Amino acid sequence: MKTLQTIIFLLFFSSIFGQTKTFHNIVSSKGDTTYWYSYHCHILKKLSLIPLETSAQKEYFRVWTNKQAIDIWQNQSGTFSGTITNWTAECVPEKEKETNRVYVLTKPLNADTATLIRQLYISSGILNLPTEDSIKDWQQGLDGVMYFIEHSTTDNYSFKSYWTPQAQGKLIEAIQVQNFIDNAFKLANAQTVWKLFSKQIPYECYMNGGPSVTMKILTKKEKKKYAKERKNYCQ
Repeated sequence: MKTLQTIIFLLFFSSIFGQTKTFHNIVSSKGDTTYWYSYHCHILKKLSLIPLETSAQKEYFRVWTNKQAIDIWQNQSGTFSGTITNWTAECVPEKEKETNRVYVLTKPLNADTATLIRQLYISSGILNLPTEDSIKDWQQGLDGVMYFIEHSTTDNYSFKSYWTPQAQGKLIEAIQVQNFIDNAFKLANAQTVWKLFSKQIPYECYMNGGPSVTMKILTKKEKKKYAKERKNYCQ
């Protein structure tokens, strides 16, 4: 059954995008990330990021947390470039109409940083690690954080998901994933980038990379201003 699903899935994408890439870990006997792949496609549209399964770049890497994504790709010259994308979703007061707005900001990474992160992909062994459902004893939970790791070449596309490595105890693969995530985002100076981004968020309340909501401390005048702006947006 899964073999048939895989064939249908690949034919579907080939017909849409004209690609002949081999897809890994989406619908396959070696890993099934179908649910999280669909979720990730939904986020891609909101953030206006390119789907890597359609990328014509010789090599393209992307790693996600729940509020930032790092893109690294190889240029025609053979050098590497990159970006770090930050996003947050607006939250509105109870009984108020949803705006469904997402604030997104993408910052370029310098060539040296992009090269170092690409080297980390190779040296960490993360590209050879199975997706979470193919790792024995990898547990799932209701909260926590999801990490996504994508890799695209001219011939292959891989999508892998990992739920909260820190909740997996001493599982070797979980330690490997967490180390890779920590080092990649450290190289990208992600914490500082997020702090600067958060100062520019134009919403009164917003999601702060998880189920928690951040609320700005405002005066009554400022709260009325934000409420008026949301009302005008929804009209």
